[in-house]
Amino acid sequence: MTPTGHIGASIAAAYTVERLIFKSEVTPVSLGLAALIGILPDLDSPLVLALTGNWKLHARNSHHQFITHTPFFYLLLTLLLSLFMPVRAVILFGLLTLLHLVLDSWATDDGIMWKWPKAGDRTQYSLFPQVVHVDDVHGWKYYARHYFRTWHTTLPELLFLCGGMLILVRALRMLPG
Repeated sequence: MTPTGHIGASIAAAYTVERLIFKSEVTPVSLGLAALIGILPDLDSPLVLALTGNWKLHARNSHHQFITHTPFFYLLLTLLLSLFMPVRAVILFGLLTLLHLVLDSWATDDGIMWKWPKAGDRTQYSLFPQVVHVDDVHGWKYYARHYFRTWHTTLPELLFLCGGMLILVRALRMLPG
């Protein structure tokens, strides 16, 4: 999933949880925080680039192979946050980071390490595995040539992006003044 897909999905998920579970209005600020939390797991990308020296992205970014892209890591982080943050914020944090990991497993060939740290299992799992990194094409060239040419990747991306934008526009219209 691309950053725009993650952001749109996070805004839609936060809106749904706020309205249906917590029975509260959402604000542009809360949706902005949801968008940031939704892309938080991808902030490990610069770390991977620095450690591998792969700044030009001529090869695949392997950040899905780091512990910062595992459910275990975010479960621990969520438990830590529960010590000093309100329950509502903790629930949203845990939900949005888990959503990110699910989306990173959608129709990819790498997925994430769902079972880590169980017995050192570093196997990466994808929900609908397919070979998507082909012809040694990476970065935006890969997305343009391969990723966005299949309905099962393009449709969710568009739905999440458009849904998130519509929710954000609605929230901005609700502002006083």
